[in-house]
Parts: sequence; C-alpha cells; structure tokens
Amino acid sequence: MKVKVLPLLLVMLCGTSVLSACGPSPDGNARILTDVPFGLDQTTTTSTTIPASTTTNPESELTNQVSLYYVSTNRLISKPQSVKQEFTAQDAINSLLTIRPESEEGSYSRSAIHKNLSLTVEVTRGLAVVDANKSLLEIITTLEQRLAIGQIVLTLTSLPGIGQVLFTVDGVPQSVPRGAGDTAKANQPVAYDDYVSLLLTSSPSSPLFIAPQNEELIP
Repeated sequence: MKVKVLPLLLVMLCGTSVLSACGPSPDGNARILTDVPFGLDQTTTTSTTIPASTTTNPESELTNQVSLYYVSTNRLISKPQSVKQEFTAQDAINSLLTIRPESEEGSYSRSAIHKNLSLTVEVTRGLAVVDANKSLLEIITTLEQRLAIGQIVLTLTSLPGIGQVLFTVDGVPQSVPRGAGDTAKANQPVAYDDYVSLLLTSSPSSPLFIAPQNEELIP
C-alpha cells in the first residue's frame, strides 16, 4: 500500500509544476504611473436638466372685476367684466365707449352714449373729472341724457377709490341731469346715489326695447 502512494504524489507534483509554467510571469520592469493626464483619474457624473415651462395663461392675468353700465328697457344694468390688475378709470371709460352691446345679435342692452364722444378722466382724492370733446347733452331727449350720464357715473363710482364725478367740456364745468330728472349745477359733482333710481331691479326677460324719442322714463 505504501508503494502505491509514492507514484500518486509524484503525479500531483508534476501537474502543479506544469500549471505554474503555463501562467503569466511577473514583469520585472513594471512601474506605477504617477503622472496621469488631467481629468482621467476623476469620476464624472452625467445629469439631465428639464427646462421649466414658460407658457402663461392669459386668463390668469385677469384678476379684477369691474362693472360697466348699459341701457336695457330704458333702465341701467350692470355688465361685469374681468380686467387686469392695473385697470384704470380711463380704461373703464374706454371700454364703455368701445363695447357696444347693441351690435351683438340678440342683445338685451345698448349704450346711450354718443358713438363719436371722446372722454378723458382724471381722478384726484376720490373725485373723477370727466372731460368731453363736445357737449355731453347733444342727445335729443332728456331720457337719453340721463341714461348716458348715468352710464358714466355708475361705471366710474363702481371702481375703488372713486366716490364722485364732475363733468366738463374742453375744461369748462357743465351741468348734467340727475337720475330723478333734476339738474346738477356746473362745478357740482354727482354720485352713485344720484342715478341709483335708474337701475333695473331684475334681469330683462324680453329682447331689447328702445324708447321712442319723445317718451320719458317712467319712475
């Protein structure tokens, strides 16, 4: 039994020598590099940035509501409008002059203000001075005069900071009719309460009705 063990050990030793001879041999000339080119020894990280959307919604800029007043069945009604934060008294008058409900199909309202009238507004300490390019009273009937003046006064006094309105023509103070039919003298401001009697108390249920030129407002 001992004789058989010796040849087996010899075979195992020979196999180990053969495997060692076949493996890679160390290189005696190998050296450690210390002058690595700049940046090659650094770890880089790649990131992706998604640009933020810059799309704006125009409707988000409409932050306030104002009331423009128009005529319906010979009374005055309020038509709310969404406007920008910087909306001014002059902007309100410009809107009142340019927006003509009577031009819209099936409209229940109209404007009594003359189409060719030009108005400028200056506000000082709650008083809005409205200056016209020609007489505000160049309207045939007293009814239409009261409605036109009422449109302007109610629209302006619905804005924050305005309590009274004074009318001038080319800088000269003018007397204007109040809602009840009496007249405010020149240099005498008018207010919301002077035209509240012209307001329509309920929404119109029939198409627009324009009074004949000789018909007066029924109290």
